[in-house]
Amino acid sequence: MDTNLTMCDSPGKSQMSIDQWFNIRHISLYGHENKTKYLIGQNVALTGVVSSEGISRRCAILSSNDPVRIYAFHRDIYFMEGFLVIPLQYLSTNYVIPSFFVQPEPFFNRHKDSLFAIGALYSNTTANITLQIDDGSIIYDGANYTTNQTISIVLDENTIFQLSHETDLTGTTISASKPIAIVSGNRCNTVATLKPDSSFYCQPFMEMILPVNQLDNEYVIPKLALRVNSTVRILAVNHTEVMIQQDNSIISTSTIMSSAFIDFQYDNISSVRSMSDIMVILYPEDQNTRVGSFMMTVTGIHQYLYEYDFIVPYVRYVNFISITVNSDKIDGFVLDDQLLNVHDIFNITHNSDHFSSFSLPISPGEHYIVHATRARFGLWVYGENYGYQGGMAFKT
Repeated sequence: MDTNLTMCDSPGKSQMSIDQWFNIRHISLYGHENKTKYLIGQNVALTGVVSSEGISRRCAILSSNDPVRIYAFHRDIYFMEGFLVIPLQYLSTNYVIPSFFVQPEPFFNRHKDSLFAIGALYSNTTANITLQIDDGSIIYDGANYTTNQTISIVLDENTIFQLSHETDLTGTTISASKPIAIVSGNRCNTVATLKPDSSFYCQPFMEMILPVNQLDNEYVIPKLALRVNSTVRILAVNHTEVMIQQDNSIISTSTIMSSAFIDFQYDNISSVRSMSDIMVILYPEDQNTRVGSFMMTVTGIHQYLYEYDFIVPYVRYVNFISITVNSDKIDGFVLDDQLLNVHDIFNITHNSDHFSSFSLPISPGEHYIVHATRARFGLWVYGENYGYQGGMAFKT
C-alpha cells in the first residue's frame, strides 16, 4: 500500500476505485487545482484527464496520509478495462513498451491504433523514444520517424505526451532524464482468429507499464476462468534466453534480442524463466461477443505478497480472481474472514518448485485476502472483458 500515485493519462469516462481516504489534486487544462476528499471504496470519475496526440497539460496527482492502492478503469456502455496504478516512488526513467498487433481495418469501425502516453512528474524532463514499428512511419512535429529512430521531447511538470500508430509498437524503448509514468495499449483490439462473418467486438487494451527495474525473470502464468486460449507475450529488455514450460511436458527454449518479443499460446497454466529480467503480458482470447479480450500484466514470482486489499468493479459482468502459489501452500487462504475451499487446481513444476493455480468467482466491492501462514502468492482480478494485477511487491 502506498501514499503517492499518479495517473497522467486515462481515456475519458474512466474511474478510479479508492480503498482508503485520500486527497485528489486534479490539474485542469488551465493549470487550476481542485482538491477533494473521498471515502474508502468510492469510485471517482475523472473527466477531462485525456490527451490528444502530442503534448498537453492534463494530469491527476493522488496523495494520502495513509497507504492506498488505486485501480483505474475505463468504462462505457460496451467496454471495460482496468489496471493497477503504480506509486510515484516506484516509477523510474527506463521503459520498454508492450502493445499488440492491430487487427485489419475491415473488421471494426472503431480506431484501433497502438498507443502510449508518457506522464512527466518534474519540469524539464527529457524523454528519448526509440521506435519499434511493424510498418510505416510516424510523423511528429513535422518530421518523419521510422523504426529504430528516436523522437526526443522535453516535458514540463504534470504534462503528458501521447503517441499512436496503426501497427504494433511493442519493443519501443523510452529513457528519460527524470522519473516518468507510462500507460500503453490499444484503443480497441481483439485476440481472435477473425473471419469475414466474425461477431467479435474489439475492446480497449490498457496497462500502466512497469519500469524495467521493477521486472522479474521468473513467472507462473495463472489459469483464467472462462478462457480456452490466451496469448502470452514475453518482452526482453536485454538479449536473453527464455525457457517456456506448459503442462509439465512442453518445454521450449528461445533466444530473444533486446527490445524484441515472442508470443505463445496456453490454455491452463504455464511458466517462464529467463537469464535476465523480462516483461510478461497476458492477452486472453475472445470467446464470443460477451467474453472479450483484455491486456493484463503478469506478476513475477519474486514480487508476490502474502495479503491483498483489492477492489472488484461494480459491473454487470461475472468477476473472478486467479491465484498462483507454491503447491504445498494451496490450503490456508482466507478471503473476507472465510477460509477458502479450493478446487479445480492446475499444477506445474517450475525450476524444481511446484506451483498451483486456481480461479474463483468473486462479488463486486472491497475484499481482503491473506494466507494463514503468510505464504506469498500472486493475485489477479478479471471479468468478461477486463483484467489487472491485484497488487505486487515493488523492488526498493
